[in-house]
Amino acid sequence: MELVMVSHEFKCIFIHIPKCAGTSIESALGHLDGYQGRNGQDHRSIRLMAKPRLSLRTLTSKARLLDMARSVRHQRRSDMNPKNKITVSDEQYKNYFKFTFVRNPWARAYSMYKNVIRDEAHKRTFGIEGDMSFKDFMHSFAGKGMLRPQTYWLKDDNGDISLDYVGRFENLEEDFKEACQRMGAQHIELPHKIKGDGEDYRQYYDEETRQLVSRIYRDEIEYFGYTF
Repeated sequence: MELVMVSHEFKCIFIHIPKCAGTSIESALGHLDGYQGRNGQDHRSIRLMAKPRLSLRTLTSKARLLDMARSVRHQRRSDMNPKNKITVSDEQYKNYFKFTFVRNPWARAYSMYKNVIRDEAHKRTFGIEGDMSFKDFMHSFAGKGMLRPQTYWLKDDNGDISLDYVGRFENLEEDFKEACQRMGAQHIELPHKIKGDGEDYRQYYDEETRQLVSRIYRDEIEYFGYTF
């Protein structure tokens, strides 16, 4: 899945990074209204909002070619929320309010583990049979798929993060209000579709897994100033 939600009503583009309250935000903005099936969330990266253009740079960039292939597959899928296929023109992309929410990578990784390991459907998706320890989970999936670095979804083709606003999961309520004010939608409130249980993620790490996150997610740790 690739991660961007578009709302023409609110003239915004929301980059939905997994395990960063994106489901609550999409629900608040009406993206999930009237849809009860699987794949309701919009998971497109910011790069997939730009119209594919063949160029020498594109043809020599494996990452960009993969993005173009993902974009084509995404538009052909029928097993998802139709709103996940909403696109924008170049002018809309330029003018719409573009925002995201990020999260402490150590907390995000443990949250993903909990979400996967307690749900049989998620375990099948990840190819997990039976129980799996957090350490084994991290060695198998850190930096891959839905646990790719957060900067993967945020960087444009030039490697820049050029959004209008980056909120923090750790300050969700206040930062979402700020985002809504900036897009002129002050009446919107979060429905709290996903709630944390207040656990301290640090107690589940040992030195090995702590350093694993430090290494794989170094880019976002430095960019957003996160610490363990």
